[in-house]
Amino acid sequence: MSNLFAMARRIIRQIVRDKRTLALLIIAPLLILTLVWYIFGAKTSEPNLAIINYNSSNLLPAFKSADYERMSPLEARQALADKKIDAYVDLGHPVNVHLEGSDPSRNGLAMSKIQKSMQTVQQIQVKQMQTQLTNVIRSQQKAIQAQQQVMKQMTIALQQYAPSTLAALPRNTTQAGLPSGAQPGEKVQLDVSYLHGNSGLNTFDSFGPAMVGIFVFLFIFMIGGVSFLRERTTGTLDRLMASPIRNYQIICGYLVGFGLFVIVQSFILTCYIVYVLKIYNVGSILDVLIIVFILSFSALSLSILLSTFASNELQMFQFIPLVIVPQVFLSGLFPIETLPGWVRVIGNLMPIHYSTDALRNIMIRGTGFSGWWLDGGALLLFSLVFIIINIYVIRASRPLAS
Repeated sequence: MSNLFAMARRIIRQIVRDKRTLALLIIAPLLILTLVWYIFGAKTSEPNLAIINYNSSNLLPAFKSADYERMSPLEARQALADKKIDAYVDLGHPVNVHLEGSDPSRNGLAMSKIQKSMQTVQQIQVKQMQTQLTNVIRSQQKAIQAQQQVMKQMTIALQQYAPSTLAALPRNTTQAGLPSGAQPGEKVQLDVSYLHGNSGLNTFDSFGPAMVGIFVFLFIFMIGGVSFLRERTTGTLDRLMASPIRNYQIICGYLVGFGLFVIVQSFILTCYIVYVLKIYNVGSILDVLIIVFILSFSALSLSILLSTFASNELQMFQFIPLVIVPQVFLSGLFPIETLPGWVRVIGNLMPIHYSTDALRNIMIRGTGFSGWWLDGGALLLFSLVFIIINIYVIRASRPLAS
């Protein structure tokens, strides 16, 4: 029994001394659970909608200003292209719905709200039809009463001057029907068009761009970090540091060496998901590859940086819940519009957030360089910052190095 307790005490001391493992056991689960609670516990965001051609439409009461922004056709088309609104409704005849289309979940929310408004439209039309029919019946009743009064006066006159002509008069008057032009309200026709995507766009097509970035970042982070860690633990890095090679040459050399394999892996993964899995893509495959390559070097430079704080492979893998999991939740794979501002700020400091935005612009919205250059620039900035930090970290850990 004493041996058992001695073994337990040794394990406890090891964990207490290893602050990284202790943090992984306590802090990482709390962080991940907090993100899960924020994301899945947040209220569903309301779709951003607008209406056009509403001035001369009798359907306007069904589209409240609190739910539908009033815009001109030009403003609505620009807002839809800029993703400021999810859809706009043209209240002309027939009624048209124009969806942004790149996110099936947002499309569903927008169409659900528009359908509710259209039900209100039908109710308004029924009331209008009932009012129209009531007015027609009342006018016909008045006409019949006036006609009966005239006939009565004519009958009295004929009785005085030509009784024999009474036989030629009709005995009963027929009630007039509805005017030929008064037709019941027509059913509102609802034509739906998509600025991006189509009605066949599924959830995987929407998640696909985010998944490309996540898988590329995850595998390159693991492989790059472990490989560089092995260079340190086997003494190869120490021998390099003792040579005339400078710190930045060592870091850049590793990036170029690993980068060749990173490019091959990224190329295979991208082509597989586009051409084999047939994910929705209307953009240039070259633009997709450029973003994936830039993201790969961001992941590689970050993995090299974090590997300097790990003593073995296990400690390197311990960074995954702290580095990868938060990026998955805040990458855009799940809606983050309703999250607190500070959570969204954290998301903006993560590379996968920018790769998801760029890849969705390319693959779903079909934009060219103008649609992804800002996100691509952010990814390049991440890589540059990580590389610079790597150079200084190596210098700090090897004081004798030049």
